[in-house]
Formats: sequence, structure tokens, C-alpha cells
Amino acid sequence: MKKFLNLILLPLLMAIFAVGISGCEILEEALEAGALDTDNPNSEDYRPRFVVGIFSIVQYPRATDLEKPIRDLDGREIYINANQNFSSKNLKDARIVVRPGNPELCDLKLKLDRRGKIQWQLLAGRFRDEQVAFVVDGKLLARFVPELPEDENDAWVFLRVGIDHFHAKNIVKFAKKNYVFFNPDSSNFFTNF
Repeated sequence: MKKFLNLILLPLLMAIFAVGISGCEILEEALEAGALDTDNPNSEDYRPRFVVGIFSIVQYPRATDLEKPIRDLDGREIYINANQNFSSKNLKDARIVVRPGNPELCDLKLKLDRRGKIQWQLLAGRFRDEQVAFVVDGKLLARFVPELPEDENDAWVFLRVGIDHFHAKNIVKFAKKNYVFFNPDSSNFFTNF
């Protein structure tokens, strides 16, 4: 019996103890590195928040799969095209522009990546005199007419949306994190293995 304890049970208990201790170190390293932090856009636990989408408004809905209902600012139901014309995927950064004469409303300046600039030019050209829907996390916050930037090489575009400070501040706060989440660095694809 004593031989059994020394030869089999003792090494087995030591192996279980070693695995348990190394597991704690791995967990501690992960916590220190921020891998379990939900504000880290490179984490698999990250959930994008205050995601911006710009959609065309459907004037005469035909109840197709390409149209989806959304509540307008006055509570009525309107229809928007289910395919967005612009999203947070191409939004690198954002800034708040407080409206002169009405400090309760905010407009936004958005910094776009290369693809976003092309999408914005198409959007502003196509909807030159029409309003589009400014949607954040599935809720319509504003309607506005998209404007072309004065300098076509400028990465910043101006949105005259007139939204509240809470939403504007959080769009700015999460713009960079959402951009990193939606555009992961390809060199990080295999680092977790």
C-alpha cells in the first residue's frame, strides 16, 4: 500500500497541483494583459457600442425584405433601407461640434478611412437634396442631408445631425474602439493560438 502511494498517487497529486497552479498564473497573466477586459476592442468579449449607421429613408415602402421599420423621432413608424450606406466600420475618429446658439444640440465631425471617404462621396452625391437616417445602435437619432467636404482630400466630414450630448459624447468615446473591432489587424489573427 505504501508503495502504491509513493509510486502512483503521490505523482498524480503533484501533477494535479502543478496544473492547478499554472492555470492560475495563466489566468492572472490574461487579466493583467487586459484580455478579459470588455473595453479592449481586440478581445473576443468586446461588444461594440454606439455603432453608427446611415440609411436611406424609403418614401414608398413595398414591404420587401430590403426595408425595415424604425420609429421616427415623433414616434411614427417609417421605413429605411436595410442595407446601410455608411457605418462605424469606416469611422476612425469623431469629434463633437456644439451648435452655436443652441448648446443643447451637437453636430459631429467624423474622420473616415479611405473606403469611408469614397462611401461618403457616393452618399452625398446620391442624396444631395434628400434626408438620410442617422441610426445609432438600431435607434433613429436624426435625419440630415449629407454634405460633401469642401476639400475632397480631407478625411473629416461634417454631419449636421443635432443630437443630444449623451449620444454625441459616447459616439466620440467608442469610435476608435469600434473601428479597431470592425477592422482587426491581420497580424493578430493567430496570436491567440
